[in-house]
Amino acid sequence: MTGNDRRSRRVASSRRRFLTGAGVAATAGMAGCTGLLGSSSESNTGPATVSFGTLTIPAVAEVLVAKDRGYFEERDIELEVERIQSAPQATPQLASGDLDTATGSVGASLFNSAAQGVDISVVADQTQYWRGQPSSNKVLIRPEKYTDGMTLSDVSGDFTIALHGQGNVDAYIWARLLQRNGMTWDDVQTKEILYTNMTSAMSAGEIDAAAIPDPLALGMSNETGAKRLLYASEVAPRIQIGVYLFGEPFMEKHPEVARRWLEAYLQGVRKYYELGGFPSEEVASIISEEHGLPKNLIKMSIPSLPHKNGQINTESLRNQQTYHHCRGTVEEEVDVSTVVDQSLLSDALDEVGRVETPEPSIETINEWGQNSPKPYSELETTDEPEGFPADSLCE
Repeated sequence: MTGNDRRSRRVASSRRRFLTGAGVAATAGMAGCTGLLGSSSESNTGPATVSFGTLTIPAVAEVLVAKDRGYFEERDIELEVERIQSAPQATPQLASGDLDTATGSVGASLFNSAAQGVDISVVADQTQYWRGQPSSNKVLIRPEKYTDGMTLSDVSGDFTIALHGQGNVDAYIWARLLQRNGMTWDDVQTKEILYTNMTSAMSAGEIDAAAIPDPLALGMSNETGAKRLLYASEVAPRIQIGVYLFGEPFMEKHPEVARRWLEAYLQGVRKYYELGGFPSEEVASIISEEHGLPKNLIKMSIPSLPHKNGQINTESLRNQQTYHHCRGTVEEEVDVSTVVDQSLLSDALDEVGRVETPEPSIETINEWGQNSPKPYSELETTDEPEGFPADSLCE
């Protein structure tokens, strides 16, 4: 069954369930509630329990705000937050129905899963960069290797870059930086290591650089003295970094619950903007309590700017897939429409309304920066490589 076939069947199923559910609600009044996930019916009493897999990152603030503010509860959803190490780790759980929703960075595994027919879909934006935005993802250099005014081309041949994975988003960022400096992967060494282990690896002298997001980037700078070479958004100004994923069992069996999940998410996005992002005491407290991260580090982290209507930057997905295919981490390119399914998001927007100007202003993040305990500098230049990816990076 193709992605389009699945979507057509799901939309029809969703409409039938909506009409049926409306009749049940009219008959049962206040007693009519959504059934528990995993049951054969959505008409049982009690809230639906929806599992949400996430790394301990501030970038899911909108979901955590929605949970704290009761937006999920208002829609008869009990959100269970589960810890994952990465989106690839969560993929089989999403496809099997053991996990309903998850978040993760865009990477080769997403496109490989689509090519293999794994039943997961990108449904909404988590993090994307906007041209001119300073990004939470920073390229940091070990102080022993750093000199003022340096560029990447100034490094020596024994320079080791940390990669969360060869097909991960940080590899894509490094590739763009290498090309901008007339370099290839042969000019550096690489070491695969989880983001959470990169600071200790730099302290031990095992790596010389990392493209790492806040608050981990702040921690790396504090603990190792690492210096910022640049913001990742300088070389990748319109990249889709992170997304929200639904498993097909969740979307097929419980489309109304999935739609309501997205309604709560959208309300969380808008409340997040209203509260003032990571520097907000309320936002930082919510993230800190859920993830166990130091509140002050959250407040100092550069905030994400999600699309206010949840829309995905599909062009960025295509560009990233092209790079990963050229590097061989993606074997077969797929149509991005088989990866992204925003039909339920569209239904959710019909319920909560659309923001007329959904793309955030860069002035927003600059204003928030003035409220941060450690104000961050504005992005002065954007210098992305032309004709990316060059053949020399694909060899």
